[in-house]
Amino acid sequence: MGLSGGAAAYDGIAWKDYRDNSHHRRVVERLVQLIVDIAVDINTHAVIDAGKPPPRDSYSSFLKAAEVGLYTPEFAERIAAWTCERNIIAHECEDIDDRVVYQSIGDCLRTYREYLNCLREQL
Repeated sequence: MGLSGGAAAYDGIAWKDYRDNSHHRRVVERLVQLIVDIAVDINTHAVIDAGKPPPRDSYSSFLKAAEVGLYTPEFAERIAAWTCERNIIAHECEDIDDRVVYQSIGDCLRTYREYLNCLREQL
């Protein structure tokens, strides 16, 4: 089961089950973090392989990947926003809002499936 498959197991979980089970919450948080991190790594490789300097941060990796044709600039803006949620989860620099993470599970999966489709089109 891949990362998105692991997260898919939590898509549709009842709010009460998610909220009341710290294991569920932490698993989803880490899966979101890993999904974004892997995409950033792929973006960085695509940008460097295109002969461009590496992106300066996670957010810009999505914008730079769009510049080298991996996907549209509009999609880049939409998917880059996930780096903010990833940073909150990874660095715990703010309190993690469990409801926000819970409500984002489906959108995260849809967005990153679209990302994978963009990559497949480039192969």
